[in-house]
Amino acid sequence: TKELLSAFGMKLDSTTMKVSIHEDNAGALVLGNTLPPGFTPRSKHYAIKTIWFREQIVKRGIKLLKIDTKEQLGDIFTKGLPEPAFIYLRQKLIGW
Repeated sequence: TKELLSAFGMKLDSTTMKVSIHEDNAGALVLGNTLPPGFTPRSKHYAIKTIWFREQIVKRGIKLLKIDTKEQLGDIFTKGLPEPAFIYLRQKLIGW
Protein backbone atom coordinates (compact mmCIF):
# COMPACT_ATOMS: atom_id res chain seq x y z
CA THR A 1 0.00 0.00 0.00
CA LYS A 2 2.89 2.41 0.60
CA GLU A 3 3.91 2.06 -3.04
CA LEU A 4 0.35 2.69 -4.22
CA LEU A 5 0.00 5.76 -2.01
CA SER A 6 3.37 7.15 -3.08
CA ALA A 7 2.40 6.65 -6.73
CA PHE A 8 -0.41 9.13 -6.14
CA GLY A 9 1.83 11.48 -4.18
CA MET A 10 0.27 10.68 -0.80
CA LYS A 11 2.00 9.93 2.46
CA LEU A 12 0.75 7.11 4.62
CA ASP A 13 0.39 9.33 7.68
CA SER A 14 -1.24 12.26 5.88
CA THR A 15 -4.94 12.98 6.13
CA THR A 16 -6.62 12.98 2.75
CA MET A 17 -10.24 13.43 3.79
CA LYS A 18 -12.15 16.11 5.65
CA VAL A 19 -14.16 14.45 8.39
CA SER A 20 -17.04 15.86 10.41
CA ILE A 21 -18.72 14.05 13.28
CA HIS A 22 -22.33 15.05 13.89
CA GLU A 23 -23.23 14.67 17.55
CA ASP A 24 -26.49 15.38 19.36
CA ASN A 25 -25.14 14.70 22.86
CA ALA A 26 -23.95 17.93 24.51
CA GLY A 27 -21.80 16.04 27.05
CA ALA A 28 -19.96 14.15 24.32
CA LEU A 29 -19.27 17.43 22.51
CA VAL A 30 -17.84 19.02 25.66
CA LEU A 31 -15.59 16.03 26.36
CA GLY A 32 -14.47 15.85 22.72
CA ASN A 33 -13.60 19.53 22.49
CA THR A 34 -11.97 20.03 25.91
CA LEU A 35 -8.25 20.66 25.64
CA PRO A 36 -6.24 20.16 27.75
CA PRO A 37 -8.09 17.09 28.98
CA GLY A 38 -10.23 17.78 31.99
CA PHE A 39 -12.26 15.13 33.71
CA THR A 40 -15.23 14.98 36.01
CA PRO A 41 -15.75 12.27 38.63
CA ARG A 42 -18.09 10.52 36.18
CA SER A 43 -15.74 10.71 33.20
CA LYS A 44 -12.44 9.61 34.74
CA HIS A 45 -13.11 5.90 34.19
CA TYR A 46 -12.91 6.31 30.42
CA ALA A 47 -9.99 8.74 30.44
CA ILE A 48 -7.76 6.68 28.12
CA LYS A 49 -10.36 6.53 25.37
CA THR A 50 -11.16 10.24 25.53
CA ILE A 51 -7.48 11.23 25.51
CA TRP A 52 -6.91 9.10 22.37
CA PHE A 53 -10.06 10.52 20.75
CA ARG A 54 -9.03 14.13 21.48
CA GLU A 55 -5.57 13.48 20.06
CA GLN A 56 -7.12 12.14 16.85
CA ILE A 57 -9.45 15.15 16.58
CA VAL A 58 -6.51 17.55 16.74
CA LYS A 59 -4.10 15.41 14.70
CA ARG A 60 -6.52 14.76 11.84
CA GLY A 61 -8.43 18.05 11.89
CA ILE A 62 -11.78 16.39 12.61
CA LYS A 63 -14.71 18.73 13.20
CA LEU A 64 -17.27 17.99 15.91
CA LEU A 65 -20.60 19.52 14.96
CA LYS A 66 -23.77 19.90 17.03
CA ILE A 67 -26.83 18.42 15.34
CA ASP A 68 -30.45 18.37 16.45
CA THR A 69 -31.61 15.03 17.86
CA LYS A 70 -34.33 14.80 15.20
CA GLU A 71 -31.69 15.02 12.45
CA GLN A 72 -29.37 12.27 13.80
CA LEU A 73 -29.21 9.74 10.96
CA GLY A 74 -27.51 7.10 13.10
CA ASP A 75 -30.69 6.68 15.14
CA ILE A 76 -32.29 4.76 12.30
CA PHE A 77 -29.74 1.97 12.91
CA THR A 78 -29.67 2.05 16.71
CA LYS A 79 -33.18 2.81 17.96
CA GLY A 80 -36.72 1.67 17.53
CA LEU A 81 -38.30 4.81 16.08
CA PRO A 82 -41.91 5.85 15.63
CA GLU A 83 -43.02 5.47 12.01
CA PRO A 84 -42.96 9.21 11.10
CA ALA A 85 -39.41 9.60 12.46
CA PHE A 86 -38.28 6.44 10.67
CA ILE A 87 -39.75 7.61 7.35
CA TYR A 88 -38.18 11.07 7.74
CA LEU A 89 -34.71 9.69 8.51
CA ARG A 90 -34.99 7.06 5.75
CA GLN A 91 -35.75 9.79 3.21
CA LYS A 92 -32.78 11.86 4.42
CA LEU A 93 -30.51 8.81 4.29
CA ILE A 94 -31.56 7.97 0.72
CA GLY A 95 -31.24 11.62 -0.32
CA TRP A 96 -34.87 12.38 -1.14
